[in-house]
Amino acid sequence: MPQTLRATPAQFQPTPTGFYSYHTPEGQPIQYRLHLRVLPDETGILIVNAASILRLNQTGTYFAWLKMQGKSESEILDLSLQRYQVDQAPLMADLKRFDEEILTIISNPDLAPLMTDTGFDTLSTEKPTDTPLRVNLCLTDRWEGQENSAFGELSTEQWKALIRKTFDAGIPQVIFIGGEPTLRSDLLELLRYTEELGMVSGLLSASPRLFQDLEYLNSLLEGGLDHLILEFDPQGWQDSRQLHQIFDQDLFTCVRFPVHQDSDLYNWAVDLTKAGANALSFYAAELDANDQAAHLNQQLVNKGIMIEHDLPYPLYPARTNPYTKLFSPEVSEHEPAYYTVLPDGSLTTQDTPTNLLGNLLTTDLNEIIKNL
Repeated sequence: MPQTLRATPAQFQPTPTGFYSYHTPEGQPIQYRLHLRVLPDETGILIVNAASILRLNQTGTYFAWLKMQGKSESEILDLSLQRYQVDQAPLMADLKRFDEEILTIISNPDLAPLMTDTGFDTLSTEKPTDTPLRVNLCLTDRWEGQENSAFGELSTEQWKALIRKTFDAGIPQVIFIGGEPTLRSDLLELLRYTEELGMVSGLLSASPRLFQDLEYLNSLLEGGLDHLILEFDPQGWQDSRQLHQIFDQDLFTCVRFPVHQDSDLYNWAVDLTKAGANALSFYAAELDANDQAAHLNQQLVNKGIMIEHDLPYPLYPARTNPYTKLFSPEVSEHEPAYYTVLPDGSLTTQDTPTNLLGNLLTTDLNEIIKNL
């Protein structure tokens, strides 16, 4: 966009804050759903097909809000020309680009779940935002079916209530984590509930069931699962070629793996992306492997492979050594704040699960955050 477009406050009311939904009318060849959250500063969060997120500036938010009101493209153009002091040509180009962004997401369902560049001077990941874009929901701390939870686990209805609170707080994305979240028999029901609300849902899992039981995987996809973080050890006993059937699905898949001091994983990682992995994430399995992990990170970045740095880690028993997080100054300096809900409803920051901030069973999320 060649210039910053702003409405004159004396002439136009601000775009109303709130949550709006839109579904294409019957008979249109391309069907999709939109959910728009208009924030107090008139920027917005647009969710396309409960699958991908666009963060919009004030102009893009106004376009989206008008679309939610059922306005045609010509009506959106006319109203925007009245609102902004700008020539028609650049505004038409912006509106066309806005529609193209939506169609791109619809046509490519395994795109990254979070997109921040829409061509509308959008909020950058380097800019802080008062509204977290994601909350991790730790459904269980169990890793085996027979284990007992150290927390005591919430019921399905309690988790639905917490998901609703997260939605009401304006947060568009949740990731179901554990322990091993696939041990919860209600995972599919919770995914469906998240989909009904219009939220983007992800799953962090180390379960071989995801690539050994295609029927189970398909049930999660049909329930609304949009992206997967799959923990996999290339030096373990599993054959990574089994992951290919996951890559064949319309599912954004990030494979996360440990790097040991004696690891030589560059060719393996490149082959994984050639086979269909959308992104990679990794960590030093021990302190002595930090240099090895940093070197691998540089090699893969130079190759143009997407590396995810800000993902949550599973909850392990206190007796287990935690992950050694790879520090990258260019990433860590601007990392956004993410939160995790523990199996008993307690809220923590993503990277400090022992620092309890409050409990969502008794307090709203925004109320906890604003008191920090």
